[in-house]
Amino acid sequence: MIRSPEHAEYMLYPRMLAAAERAWHSATWETVVDQKTYERASHSDWSLFAAAVGHRELRRLDQLGVNYHLPRPGVL
Repeated sequence: MIRSPEHAEYMLYPRMLAAAERAWHSATWETVVDQKTYERASHSDWSLFAAAVGHRELRRLDQLGVNYHLPRPGVL
């Protein structure tokens, strides 16, 4: 349950960046039938997206004072 705007912000970012990326970006690998090409292209897109978020968008969120959460890598 989210009870405040601050908690909503914490829960939504940076997840909202990924949702926006999928909504507005039409990837070439989405129509590929060949599994190997699909995996290579989707992995490349993921790497570009992760780099953009890590190097540009998180810095922007920090500058805007957005309270966000990055989960720790690994299995919980």
